Formats: sequence, structure tokens, C-alpha cells
Amino acid sequence: MSRFWDAPYRPLFLAAFLCALLSVAWWPLGVGFGLPGPDFAPAVLWHVHELFFGFAAAAIGGYLLTALPGWTARPPLQSWTARPPLQGAGLKALVVVWILARIATAKFDALPLIIPLALNAGFFAGLAGILCHQLAAARAYRKLGYLAAVLGLGLCEALFLIDAAAGNIWNCLDLAHMVLTGMLLLLFFVGTRAVPAFTRNWLAQQGDTGPPVRTAPRLRSLLLGMLFMGLVLKPAGFAEAAYAIWAATGAMMLWCMRGWRTGTALFNPLLAAQHLAFLWLPLGTLAFGVIGLGLIDYPVPAAIHALSIGAMTGLIMAISGRAGSHRPDGKMRAGAGFTVGCALIWLAVWARLAPPFSLAFADSLITATALLWCLGWLAFITAFLPALSGPVRRPVLSGRSLRSSDSVSAERSAE
Repeated sequence: MSRFWDAPYRPLFLAAFLCALLSVAWWPLGVGFGLPGPDFAPAVLWHVHELFFGFAAAAIGGYLLTALPGWTARPPLQSWTARPPLQGAGLKALVVVWILARIATAKFDALPLIIPLALNAGFFAGLAGILCHQLAAARAYRKLGYLAAVLGLGLCEALFLIDAAAGNIWNCLDLAHMVLTGMLLLLFFVGTRAVPAFTRNWLAQQGDTGPPVRTAPRLRSLLLGMLFMGLVLKPAGFAEAAYAIWAATGAMMLWCMRGWRTGTALFNPLLAAQHLAFLWLPLGTLAFGVIGLGLIDYPVPAAIHALSIGAMTGLIMAISGRAGSHRPDGKMRAGAGFTVGCALIWLAVWARLAPPFSLAFADSLITATALLWCLGWLAFITAFLPALSGPVRRPVLSGRSLRSSDSVSAERSAE
């Protein structure tokens, strides 16, 4: 483990995975079996806070800091020789602040508000400062949108804690919905570049002679604009318009995926995890819009899990897990732990969506969801452990490429 701090994805991805596991293992699973709950009332707010601002924030931080050297490189230098990734003392400080923020949030009701507020804000401020410094130094202004996303996430987190301290539970949940929508915007932006690029490169390596993978860049740009418009309209008081836009966007996302060769990609577990996780993005967005318009009688909190577990968690697993799938021959192959972990999370989505259809078994289904979630993350983390030691394989999230202009540019943009 002497090389553990040589790359940001190692501690930050591991921190994200452990947070995902422990947050559900503690509540609702552990509390249901008699453990004392977190000192954050009501506990559901702690659960929501940790999944968005603990788990997802650490995963996003690991991804952005892993991609940063590639964004700030100048040809003909390669990304990892042009500027080294964050490592050593700076990386340790960022991770320590994140850990202290998790502890302070778990003791939220017993501490002055300023302590958890400052620690959580410290992580987002530190991450934003690193991104701003390196992007500005390299004049990579096109990537400043990621900086805005980090700052926006940090602002929402601060407002969440302030409202929680004031007892404004519904304000917290509305903020959580906004954060989820913003994260889906980010996931759509990354996923529509990464998933087709990884698929295209794998098909080329297999000597596939079928139709090419198509990405429809104009439709992608339109859908990004529509997702952003819905994000703006709902808090502005135009909820009906936002739901209508999201319903249309979800249907159009499915159309966007039509040229991704998903049926063929399912034979590769690494790609299957990406395609199936991304599929929850259009399905969940469509369902969220239709339910919000009152066209289907289904509870919104349950439907949100299609997006939070299926799309957000699934894509974090599918993309970050590639760092642990390198093989000596330069190719990437999924291990058993990766495949089992992603499959169990996929089943957890269905289990969590089922209670409204079977109210008599609702509690059992929610417990089953938590068990599937925990078992999935245990399997996934076990498979990821080899990626935490030894020399860092670079690029981290990509394997051997055939160096075609399309695959190289798209995969580098994904990383």
C-alpha cells in the first residue's frame, strides 16, 4: 500500500465505495436490526445527505482529479507526463477533510452547526480550488463547467444542512431533488461520451464488421439543454413545465441510445454495466416526468430510486470499476466481483421499485433492497482492492486503444 496515495482515484473511489456501503448498512439496515441510528433527525435526511454529498461527491472528486491531467495536458505531451495528478500531502488533506465531514454529519444534532457546515464546505472548496488552479493555469476554460458543478453541489450541501438544522425537512428534500437532477445532467454529459467511446473501441478490438456506433451529437446537445431547462424551471415555480420537459427528454434519450449497439455490448460485462446503468437515466427521467404530471399513480419517492440507485450509482460503479479491471496484456476484463456487484445493484433497483405494487410486503422488499445493496458493494469493493496498490496504470479508466481518432478523442474526453 506504499503507492496508495500516488493517484487520487485510489483513496477517493475507496472512500466513496465505503460510504455507499456503510450509509445503508447503518440506516436503514442496521437500525432495523437494533443498532442506534445516526445523530441526525430525521434519519432519512442523513441517509439522503450521505448518498449525495458523501458517496457521490467523493466519486465525482475521484473522477475529476483523475481526468484533470488529461484536460490540462498540451500536445504532444501525454496526459500523465504533462502534469502529475494530485497526490501526497494535498490528496491526504482532501481525504481527511472528507472523513471528518462524515463523522461530523453523523453527529449533526450533537454539534454546533458551524462544525459540520465548515467541514463539508471544506471538501468542496478544496476540490474546487484544485480544479480552478490547474484549469486556469492550462487555459482549459472549456472544462470550467465541472468547476461550476462542484461549487453548485457545495452550495446545495450547505443549504441542506442549514435547512436540516432549522427543521425544514421538505426544503431539504426539494434540494435533494435538485441535486439529483443536476447529477443526472453531469452523468448524461459524461455517459453519452464515455459509453459509446468504450463500446466503439471494444468492437474495433473484436474485429466487428457491424454498423458503427452512432452518438447523434446534435440530439445530445439538445437533450442537455432540455435537462438544464427542467432543472431551472422547477425551483422557479413552473413544475408542470419541468415535468413535461423531463418526460419528453426521457423518451428522446431512449432514441439517442438506439445506435449504441447495446445488444452486442451486453456480451462484455464492463460495457453491459455501463449500458444497463445508463438505461435507467432515460427510464427514470421519463417516469419522473410522467408521475409528476399525474399520468401514473406511483409515489415520487419510490420512482426517484430508479435514478439514484439505477442511474447514479450504476454509472459510478460501471465507470470507476474500470480502474480495477486492467490486465497484463493491456486489455480490460471484468472480474467476478465487478460483475456480481453490478448485478446485485441492478436487482436492488427492481426490489426498491416493487413496494408500491405489493404493500403487504413493502417492509420486506425495502430490507431486501438494503441487503442487495450491501452485498453488491461488498463484492465490488473486493474486486477493486487490487487497484489500490502497486504502480498506477495509466490511463486509469481506459485500456489499450486502436488509436483511431474517434475512439482516442472520446476516451480521453471521458477520462
